[in-house]
Amino acid sequence: MSITSGFHTHRSWGRTRGPKSLSGVQGGEVDVVLVATLDAVTDGYATENQRFLHVLVTDKNVGAGLTVTLYGYNHAFQKWAPLTKIGDASTALTVTAPDTGAAENTHTAASRELVTFEIAGVDRVAFVGTTADVRCYAAASTF
Repeated sequence: MSITSGFHTHRSWGRTRGPKSLSGVQGGEVDVVLVATLDAVTDGYATENQRFLHVLVTDKNVGAGLTVTLYGYNHAFQKWAPLTKIGDASTALTVTAPDTGAAENTHTAASRELVTFEIAGVDRVAFVGTTADVRCYAAASTF
């Protein structure tokens, strides 16, 4: 605790009561990138050692219905790879934006896809897909 301020400021990552936006801004989008651009430890978003990843996608264009594939980075391996379902290494974690057949400004809650994945032990995550056609939002939480 600082003697001058009287308040303790936590400087480490830790548990969160509710999902925390990975974009750094509540309601902010995360970047969807091409897989070829993933190579640096600074790519993607830090998970802050959270256990769950919450991902919401919606298409930007009429009838797009595109998929975002989740990639993970582990500091121990210093490599990016597609995340897979626990116990099923052959199934990549993906989220598909519903094909609404409607313009983005007419979308409702039913025209979005929200999925929660367990990501315990993953240091960074990235969202890979067709960048121009999908909006992606992501948050992480402990519980």
